[in-house]
Amino acid sequence: MTGLLVLLFAGPLAAADLTPEMSAEQVAAESYARMRAGDWQAAAETFDPAALKQFRDMMAPMLEGPVGEAMAGMFFGEGQRGGDLAKMSDGAFFAGFMRNVSGGVGARLEGQQILGAVPEGPDRQHLVTRATAEAMGVRMTQMEVVTLNRTSQGWRLALSGELEGMAQALRRASGAAPKPPASGP
Repeated sequence: MTGLLVLLFAGPLAAADLTPEMSAEQVAAESYARMRAGDWQAAAETFDPAALKQFRDMMAPMLEGPVGEAMAGMFFGEGQRGGDLAKMSDGAFFAGFMRNVSGGVGARLEGQQILGAVPEGPDRQHLVTRATAEAMGVRMTQMEVVTLNRTSQGWRLALSGELEGMAQALRRASGAAPKPPASGP
């Protein structure tokens, strides 16, 4: 869970343009910078479009029906309804969710280092990272593996296991039917 906290909190930095020529390490560093700045729409651009669709597919079942309408307001802001969310792009859905979930927690990302890369074929990289955050007067250091996939736009982040677990836990709490795990690498 500390890894999710590290991804959610921070102070402002300016976003740089993403280019297809950027290395996996450069894209991950840019993603962290955008998250620290709280610019979740820009952060969504650093994710693999397939990962954003996967996130939406995992979250959408819990936003249906009367209970889902209440959850839509909780996760996307007052007045949001399931029908409104259905019109959003996958990136806007991710950004809206992350902005509202991260907005109420008092934590600060102090820094992160990319320590190394492990390739898994030509189109997948795993980066070993160390991030330091402070929350409620407690300093935390978390080692994490961040996976990136090569897409037509260049390297982009895959969905982390922590985000998948969070979606499953929220679905279970909402009473939404479980979704079978996605297949793939």
